[in-house]
Amino acid sequence: MKKKFDQYAVKDGLSISFRDEQITLENISEDSYVYRRKHKDETISKTIFSSKKGEVKLAIYPVRPIQMPRQLAHNIMVKLNPPITLPPNSHVTHHLTMPIEIGVFTISKKSNYMIDAFSLSFPKYVLYGQPNMGYICRLHNSIMSSKEKTMQYEEAAVIMKFQNKSPNWTTVNKIVMDAYMVDLYLDGDTVYLEDSNLVIEDDDVASLFLNNKPPLRGLKEVPVAAETVKKFRIDILERTGFGVAGKFIMEHGY
Repeated sequence: MKKKFDQYAVKDGLSISFRDEQITLENISEDSYVYRRKHKDETISKTIFSSKKGEVKLAIYPVRPIQMPRQLAHNIMVKLNPPITLPPNSHVTHHLTMPIEIGVFTISKKSNYMIDAFSLSFPKYVLYGQPNMGYICRLHNSIMSSKEKTMQYEEAAVIMKFQNKSPNWTTVNKIVMDAYMVDLYLDGDTVYLEDSNLVIEDDDVASLFLNNKPPLRGLKEVPVAAETVKKFRIDILERTGFGVAGKFIMEHGY
């Protein structure tokens, strides 16, 4: 089966489907094309762009789940089902899932531009923390597993390392992360979150580390990101000095 997360030559009649979503290109003049995305035969997205002499390509890749239905938030909450309980001074690795969206880009030699984004699941949002100082998060319910198991084109696999440094038993019900700091990796059309670990430092605080490297050997980083996300992340890295690893501190419970 040919992978769908890839780059495509811009040509008349191009058609790619993701369940009920169908992407097509139609040539309407010498160098101009109409991009359409239909959901069950209803046009949801439509854009006209130019591609002179094959200089522009169409790219379809998984993206951070912050576009749908619009950019309400840039945080993700993964609720664990069932929760995980760890004894004092222990560590364990579990397989989880997180949401992804599908981004469609036009790519030229100098830059790329997102012309569309969609989700194969219905986005839900929740507040993490206090009403006056909390984070709006994209909500995702994840079944805990001893092996990788994802809904293709809808979820990314997460291989999460949990470490309890506290002297007490503790239970993890949810994980919150900043989507702008997330890197995604590919094995064909299977998507993975970057190498990550959750460290419970005491009874009140947990820290999630995103380590800027693949969780398994042989994975390739998703090569295209929205320019706005890329610029935001560079600015965050410069101001915080993370460089090697992003960190999200969970202070309102985990």
